[in-house]
Amino acid sequence: MNLSKIIRAIIGLFFITLSHFSFAQQQTALVKGQVLTADSKLAESINVVITPLNVGTTTSKDGVYKFNNIPYGDYTIAFSLIGMETKTINIRVDATVTSIPDVVLSENEEELEEVLIVAERLNQFAQKESEYVAKVPLKNINNPQSYSIVTGALLEEQLNTDLPSAFKSITGGGYVESNDGNVSVYLRGFRSDVHLRNGGIAWIKAPIDPQNIERIELIKGPGSLFYGANVNNIANYGGVVNKVTKQAYNGKKLELGYIAGSWEQNRVTLDYNTVLDEDETVFFRLNGAYNSENSFQDQGIKREFMVAPSLTFNITDRLTTTFNLEYNQSERNLYFARGLSTSLITDEVNSWDDLNWDYDTSYGSNGMAGYFASTVMQVMVDYKLSDTWTSKTTFTNASLFTDANYLRVVMSDENTVDRYYLQLDPRESGNTHIQQDFLNVIDGEKLDNKLVTGMSYLNNFDDTQRTGVWNAVDAVDVNDPVIVGMTNEEFESNIADQTKNKTVTKFKTIGIYAFDALTIADKITLAAGLRFDRYMGANTVYNGADLSNGYNQNALSTKLGIAYNPFQDQASFFVNYMDGLSNNAPSDNGTGEIITWDAERAKQFEVGTKLNFFNGKLKSTISYYNINIDNDIITNEDGVSVQEGETLSKGFEIDIIANPFPGFNVVAGYTKNNATLEKVSAGSENTVGNSLTYTPETVWNFWLSYHILKGKTKGLGFGFGANHMSEIYNSTANTFGSEAYSIFDSTVFYQKEKYRVSLKANNMFDTSYYNGYGIPQDPFNFSVGLTYNVF
Repeated sequence: MNLSKIIRAIIGLFFITLSHFSFAQQQTALVKGQVLTADSKLAESINVVITPLNVGTTTSKDGVYKFNNIPYGDYTIAFSLIGMETKTINIRVDATVTSIPDVVLSENEEELEEVLIVAERLNQFAQKESEYVAKVPLKNINNPQSYSIVTGALLEEQLNTDLPSAFKSITGGGYVESNDGNVSVYLRGFRSDVHLRNGGIAWIKAPIDPQNIERIELIKGPGSLFYGANVNNIANYGGVVNKVTKQAYNGKKLELGYIAGSWEQNRVTLDYNTVLDEDETVFFRLNGAYNSENSFQDQGIKREFMVAPSLTFNITDRLTTTFNLEYNQSERNLYFARGLSTSLITDEVNSWDDLNWDYDTSYGSNGMAGYFASTVMQVMVDYKLSDTWTSKTTFTNASLFTDANYLRVVMSDENTVDRYYLQLDPRESGNTHIQQDFLNVIDGEKLDNKLVTGMSYLNNFDDTQRTGVWNAVDAVDVNDPVIVGMTNEEFESNIADQTKNKTVTKFKTIGIYAFDALTIADKITLAAGLRFDRYMGANTVYNGADLSNGYNQNALSTKLGIAYNPFQDQASFFVNYMDGLSNNAPSDNGTGEIITWDAERAKQFEVGTKLNFFNGKLKSTISYYNINIDNDIITNEDGVSVQEGETLSKGFEIDIIANPFPGFNVVAGYTKNNATLEKVSAGSENTVGNSLTYTPETVWNFWLSYHILKGKTKGLGFGFGANHMSEIYNSTANTFGSEAYSIFDSTVFYQKEKYRVSLKANNMFDTSYYNGYGIPQDPFNFSVGLTYNVF
C-alpha cells in the first residue's frame, strides 16, 4: 500500500469535513407540543408533518411530538391519522425552544381507539428506515443499496423464542444455528455471524435470547465501509447482520409473558419501562427472559436466562446518553457439525437422510451439557454540536465465558457412529469496540447533503484451553444402539492425563472513513464512501510461547452508488459498487520465500429497483448482484502459491411487503443465488463451477397475516407462512449435503387492549430435515403464549 496515497485519502476526508462545517451556522429550534382528543385524553400515534419541510413524526403514548433542528421561519403543521380529517395550524419558529399550544382533535378517545386499530394494522411489517444502514438519515427509496428488516411486530406474531427462528423471514440467503449456539447467516453465498448490536461490534459466540431484540437488519453486500475488513465473519462479503435492541423511552409499561410448548417448554418474559424523574428526562427499561425446554430427541436440554437493563438520559435538548447491558446465561447441549467417511458417499447415498442413523437419537448425554455466559455493555452518546452537526459515540464491550464439550458424531461405516467431544474448557473471549461518528445533515430546497465521517477502534481477544482437537468416546452400533451416559466430570476424569493446551489470539483494527449522500431535487442521490483500515494481529501465544505469526496490513475500501427517484417516492432505480476485504497473513509460497500477500478483495456490482406503491401498501426491493473475488491464494501446477484464485457469486433477490386491505399483511422473499468456484488450486480442477459450501441456490419464504378489526370477533387473527431451502453441500466436491426442504408454520391469536393469547404450530406437516451442518431439526411442535399488559 502506497503510504502517500493513504495520507492523501485521510487528508481528503478531513477537508470534506471542514467544507461541510462551513454550512452549519443557520439558527434552528426544538419544536414540541401535545395532541388531545375531544374528551381531553392523550392522543397517541397521530401523524405530525411540518410543511413545506416535509418532516414528520408521530405522537408518543402521552400525546407528545417533537422536532429537532427546525430552521427559524413560518410553517404549517398537519395532524392526521387513517380515517380522520386532517387538522392544520400555522406556527412561527423564532426561539431555540418553540412550544406549540395543545391541539385538540374532533374525535373522542373511543373513536380514536377504533382508528388506531386500523392504523396499527396498516403494513405493520414495512419498517424500512434505519439509522445504521447508511449511518445518515437517508430514505430507503433514495438509498442505492439493498437491505431487509425483520420488525418486532413480525417477531411477536411468529411467537419466536430463539434467535435462529427469528431469521425465518430474511431475504438473501440461508441461516443455521452455529456450533456455538449463535446464528450464522449465509448471505449471497458468504457466511456472516450475528455480532453487530446497535451498530457496535459484540463478538459473542454463544446463545442469545431474542427477548431484547427490537428488530433485525440485514445490510446486503460487503460491509467493509463501516465495519472494516472481514474478521471473525463480522463484515463478510454478502452482508452484515445488526441486532437493534429495545431502548428505554418516555412512557410507562409493564408487560408479562408466558409460553408453554412441546418438550416441556416453559418460558417467562418481562418488559418494564418507566420514567425516573419529574422532568421526564431519565427513562429506565428492563427486559428479561427465562426459558427451559427439552429436545424432541432422547437427550438434549436448554436452560437459559437473560436480563437486559437500559437507561436513557436526555441531559439537555442537545445531549442524550444511553446505557445498555445484556447478560445471557445458558446451559445446553451443543452439537458440532456432523461428518461421515467419504467412502460412504455414492450416487445413492448423497445426503444426511440416506445414512443409517436414528433421527430421534442425539448420541449424546444431558450430563454433558455445557455452560455459557456472555455480557455486552454499550454506551451511546449523541451530542448536537451545532444546527447541522451531530456527534455520535458508541462504546461496546463484550465478554464470553464457555465451559463446554461439543459433541461431534461421524458415520464411519454403514453401521457405526463414531463420537467425539471438542473441548473448550474454559474459553474466554470478547472485544472492545469504539466508534466516533460526526454527522452533518443539510436539507435544502433543491439540494440535500448528508455526510458521516468517523473512526473505529476494535480490540479482540480469544483465550482457549483444550486437550487435542477431538476426544473420542464410545462408538455406537446403529443395529444395537447402546449409548453410555456420561457427565462432564466423568469425561474430564477420562482425559485428565492429557495435556491441556492454552491458545491466546489477539488483534486490533483502526479504521477511518467518510460517506456522503447528495440528493438533488429529491430525485437523484449520489453516494460515495472511502475507508482506510489498519489491521494489527499479535503473535499467537501457545502454552506461554510466542509463535511469531503476528502481522500488520493496510487496506482501502470504497462504496459508490446512484439512486434515481423520479416518481415522488413511488419507485426508484439504483446501482452500486462496493468492495470487501479479508486479511491475509504472510506465508511461505512453497519455495521457502515468505510472501506478504495483499488482502483478499471481493467486488460487488448491484442494480435494482425499489417500489413504494398505493400509499405504502406495497413495498418491494428487486435487485441483481454480482460479487467477484479474483485474488484468492491458490497453488499452481508448479506447487507455488499465487494470488490468482477466483470465486463468483451472482443472483437475483426480491422482497415484498404488502397490505392489500386493512388487517391483511404479507411479507415474502425470494433469492436465486449461484456462488461458485471459478479458478482453484492445481489438482482440484474438478471443483471448478461447484457451489460454495452451506450455500443454497434457491431460498424463498412468506408470511401471511390477517387481523379482524371490527365486529364481535374483533381482535382475532391468523398467520400462515412457509420457508424453503434448496440443497446445501457440505464440501466444494458437491457430492453430499442436506436435501431441499419446505416447512410450514401457522398461528392463531386473540388480542385485546390488555392481553394477547397465541397458539403457534411449527413444522405443521411434520417434515424431517437437516440443516447445513447435518443436525436434525425440530419436527412438528406447538406453543401457547399469553402476554398481559399490566399498564
